[in-house]
Amino acid sequence: MNSKKERHTLPLLPAKLISVGKYSISYCDVGPKDQPAIVLCHGLASSGRQFSEDALFFVEHGYRVILPDLRGHGRSSVPEKLIQDDFSIPNMASDLIAILDDAGIDAVHYVGNSLGGILALHLLPTHSDRFITFTTFGTSYALATPSFPADAVPRIYDFIGSEWVEKIIARSTSKRRSAQELVHELLDDYDINVVSYVAKSVGNYDFIQNGKQFEKPIMMLRGGEDVLVNAALMTTMREMRQQKNFACFDIPKGGHCANLDAQDEVRIALLGFFALHGSKRTIGDE
Repeated sequence: MNSKKERHTLPLLPAKLISVGKYSISYCDVGPKDQPAIVLCHGLASSGRQFSEDALFFVEHGYRVILPDLRGHGRSSVPEKLIQDDFSIPNMASDLIAILDDAGIDAVHYVGNSLGGILALHLLPTHSDRFITFTTFGTSYALATPSFPADAVPRIYDFIGSEWVEKIIARSTSKRRSAQELVHELLDDYDINVVSYVAKSVGNYDFIQNGKQFEKPIMMLRGGEDVLVNAALMTTMREMRQQKNFACFDIPKGGHCANLDAQDEVRIALLGFFALHGSKRTIGDE
């Protein structure tokens, strides 16, 4: 008998590719097509696989779920020649609308982690009709950082090697070994040059007004162990807590990818939020 514990891996769900300019954008579409739709969108250097188990959970509760692979991530293409503008916030955000159009979905419950939240914040003023609700975790609504760290990413990567970079990222994302292993697995799909270009694009932005002017339900899941983002959230919280349509739900044991750290707490919070605002399904409904 083998006593070694089997490593937990994230399932790879079937995906579809669509063309957006020179990019092929991948997304998974699971669940009944005639039911309310959820988008679960990953962050920088991750992929839709971050949410594959969550997608199957929500499908069991009667939802249709879309998992994008943002351009340059996961199974989306990485062209041989990259330029900075390809990874601007507007260009990356437009891919999300292209996915919804291709899937024939009018509006969704949108959940974005980190970069996935930033891109949707950009879309709120111009595409508010595509959102039923809007949820983020690991996302500040405004950020101001120097460009040097992003410029230095490829050099650091070359100097210390991919294995150590991935270990550092995994340990800074979560305190838990199980979640660190999943993050390390997700990092197998990333391209260091894409990471550098995206990091430059999202180092300085301010979408607080976009959040304040959005009139539909907003929820922030605040991971108690997401130290760096929580430090950047002070201005966001000061401005957003005054909004009647905004709610903050604390996930004490959640790190930057809270769905990997505190899976049950995140799922329960989302199901309750969706049920309260348009989709009447809770865990006890089955």
